[in-house]
Order: sequence, then structure tokens, then C-alpha cells
Amino acid sequence: MKKMGFYYIFAVLGFAVLVAGLWLLKASQSSSSIAPYLCVGFGCGIFGHNVGELISRHAVKKIPEVAKRLEIEENDERNITLRNRAQAKAYNIMLPVFGALFVSFGLMGVELKVIFLLITAYLFVCGCSVYYRIKYEKEM
Repeated sequence: MKKMGFYYIFAVLGFAVLVAGLWLLKASQSSSSIAPYLCVGFGCGIFGHNVGELISRHAVKKIPEVAKRLEIEENDERNITLRNRAQAKAYNIMLPVFGALFVSFGLMGVELKVIFLLITAYLFVCGCSVYYRIKYEKEM
């Protein structure tokens, strides 16, 4: 098992970011600033992920048989294949959903900077897909 100190450090860091975001939210007078909301979101995500990992590792540490069984299931070829197929299907669903979202944002008159940021992220994901497709085709 990996060292758990990493998870403790990031749980504390996530909690600090969450508290800072809440403090900024209370202290800020303008509602146009998104920094407090970003801090709250990232803080919750970082804190929740690391605390969940700590709890699961602590629970599994008490029963070594369960830890060994979970490790075998996680590294099982069938489960890896299922996980990869599910991710591929989700990616295939994501493409038209995000395309429709861009069109609806455009029709709603959302600020152009926001649409360009979303399109940039969308094209980055598509570019990564093409890169890895070429890479894996060369390997096979």
C-alpha cells in the first residue's frame, strides 16, 4: 500500500482551500468574482477525495484478506477491460453532447470568452484522442 501521508497532506490542503474560499465568499462584496467559488469547488473535491481514500484505506488495513481481494479485483484483466470500454463509451457520448452544449450556449448569448474556453478544452480532449490513437496504432 502507498504511504498515507500524501492523503493527509492533501486533505488538509483541500480543507484549507475550502475554508479560504468560504472566507473569500463572505468577505467579497462583488458577486462577479469567481475565485471564491473556484476555491470552494476545488477545496471540496480535493478534501473529499483524500478523506474518502483515507477512510477506505483505514478500513481495508484492518482486514488483510479484503485488501488482497480488492487488489486482485482492481488489477483483474476483465475489470480493466470493462473500465476501458466504459470510458470509451462515455467519450463517444461526450462528443455530441458537448457539441449540442456549444450550440445552445451560442444561441443563449453566453459570453464569447466562455464559449472559446469550452471549445478549447473540447478540442484538447479530441486532440489527445487522436494522439493516443496514432500512438497505439504504431504499437500494435
